[in-house]
This record gives sequence, structure tokens and C-alpha cells, in this order.
Amino acid sequence: MRFAVPVLLLLAPFAPAQTPDEIKATLKFIASLRDPNTGAYAVNPPKSGEKPTPSLRAVNGATKAIKYMGGEVTDKDKLVKFVLGCYDDKTGAFAEPGGKPDVAVTSVGVMAAIEVGVPKEKIKKAMEYLAANAKEFEDFRIGSAAIEAWGVKDSPISVESWVSSLTSQIGDRRRVVGAADPDAVNTARETAGVAATLLRLGRPIFVFEQVAVRILLDGQRDDGGWGKKGEKASDAESTYRVMRALMLLKEKPKDVDGVAKFFASCRRKDGGYGVDAAASSSMSGVYYFAVVRHWLSEREKK
Repeated sequence: MRFAVPVLLLLAPFAPAQTPDEIKATLKFIASLRDPNTGAYAVNPPKSGEKPTPSLRAVNGATKAIKYMGGEVTDKDKLVKFVLGCYDDKTGAFAEPGGKPDVAVTSVGVMAAIEVGVPKEKIKKAMEYLAANAKEFEDFRIGSAAIEAWGVKDSPISVESWVSSLTSQIGDRRRVVGAADPDAVNTARETAGVAATLLRLGRPIFVFEQVAVRILLDGQRDDGGWGKKGEKASDAESTYRVMRALMLLKEKPKDVDGVAKFFASCRRKDGGYGVDAAASSSMSGVYYFAVVRHWLSEREKK
């Protein structure tokens, strides 16, 4: 697999996170996760002597990460074939190879399909599946990502019931935290999820915005990232969730260098990134890093 790596890879505030050689190493790590038969990517590196296990989630993450780091995704025809092979045009659901369909995987399938260039009309029924089966917050959260990828204005489904549920959660949230949250470290992830989901659906969060921004900014931990409730250390997924909300709110974290420091702690010798400071490299860790890096770089241009 070939990659085109730009000379200027990072803007100043996030520069400590990777050098040009490290970018190349990360792209090489991503390439090592590609299954030669299907052209699809695996979430985790294969064991010695084994081939990568292809995954829709990894295809979605890898194609985005490669793009954001200046590489080039090749053999897209193989990726298109793999993605459509995970799609059931009768039900509209996506499923991982050998797995069962659900809202989360179908949402990822929609995003992956659009990322590799599958015409929307070929997977339109997937949106109907999401509308019929999304019932809980996590369904709305990941479903909003699919709708955003599709195009909010072009989306063929109504999400009014989702918005109603999310709006009620905002009301509950404001009653709990009032004007500020003394426990922002433990609530930033959840606040980010609600705020980002509504914003991705094209809905404003009005008076909740000031409260949300304060919680998100105050929730940054000493290691530079954000984490789950009750956990002392940060993790890449929580950091990604909060950074997405901040990006949508057009805000920067208080400590940008701290974010770079956190992700540097997740970097491994093989060029990949773990989902936290102790985890082995995975496509998930690389994806979270690449997207956050992209957001911060784009933010500095404004």
C-alpha cells in the first residue's frame, strides 16, 4: 500500500505529538492491519503467522486516519466490495463478518460506505433500519454520526424522537449541575456525548451550551486527556468524545499541549496508538489520535 506523506504534517500546538518519521511509522502500522484478500482492515494486529481479521469498524477508522494523516487509500474497489458484503439489502442492516446486525454496526457501516465511495442509493435502507431500531442514547449517539456522514439536510429519516429524548437529558443534566459542575472530571464524557449528538443532528443546545463548555474544559485531567467516570486515568475514546464536542462548539481545550502529551503516552514502538497509556496498539487508538490531531490542526487555521 502506498502513502503520500506531506512535508508539513502538524501545526505548532499539536506538533509534539508526531514527527514526519513517526507519521510514516503510523501509516505503516495501519497498512500492517490490512487483509490482503479483502483489502479491509483489522482492529488489532494479527498474531504471528495469521492474517488480519477484517472489520467494518476498522475500515471506517483506517480510511479516515489515513486521510487525516496525509496518506492515500488505495484499492478502494476492494473496500467497496467488503463493505457491501456486510450489508443486507433486505433489512437495511450492516453486520461485522460472522456477527449480528445492530444499530451501532449499521451506523458504522453507513459511515464506512460513504467514506469509500458507495453510492447512497445502494444503502438507503440502512437509514430506515436506524430510524426503526435506535431506542437508547448510545443508539442516538452513533446514529447521529451516520446521519452527519450522510448529510443532515439530505437524511431520509426523521429524528424528532431522538431529539426529544436528548433534550430531556439536557434538562436533567442542567438540574444536576446548575451553573457549574464540581465533578467535571467524572461528567465531561457524558456531557460531551449529549451535546455532540444534538449538534451533529443540526440542533442547537441553547442555554445548555455555556454549562457544557465549562464542564468539558474543567474535565481535562492532569494527564492531558479525559476519562470515564470513576477512572483515574484518561482514555483515548473519552478524549475523542470530548474533543468532538469542543470542536462542534468551536472551542479549544484549556491545555492543548496536554492533549498532545496524553496521546504521546499512548504511542507504541510499532507506530500505532493504544486506547490508553497501557494498551497495545490498535486501529481504534490510531483513529482517535488521527481525528483529534486533525481537529486541533484545523482549529489553528481559524
